[in-house]
Amino acid sequence: MSNLKVLFVDDNELNRIVMQDMLEILFEDFTVEIYESAQEVLDLNTDEYDLILSDIDMPHISGFDLYTMLREDKKYTKPIIAVTALAVSGDKERMLMHGFNDYISKPVDIDILEKTIQKYC
Repeated sequence: MSNLKVLFVDDNELNRIVMQDMLEILFEDFTVEIYESAQEVLDLNTDEYDLILSDIDMPHISGFDLYTMLREDKKYTKPIIAVTALAVSGDKERMLMHGFNDYISKPVDIDILEKTIQKYC
């Protein structure tokens, strides 16, 4: 599981800091890049990332829309995991039905984060 490149996008600064810290603790040999908007992600060559973690509730372009644009327009085929505060009954199923490979609820539990990422690496 070494030398993987992970992208995380979230509009909340505290969430970005916490996720970066957790990923660096869990996977010290991963390259982690953090972005604050879906538009920033769409401007990238996403093919270089092995895994994308995306917030859902972001302004302008939601995580749902980002997922659709990555899959359809950019032809991104690697795992995309929803990381969201949407955690009421049915939200996980809605994310998975939309096509996300997996779902992690906020606040993020470091053990769940580790197990979820390990499934795809």
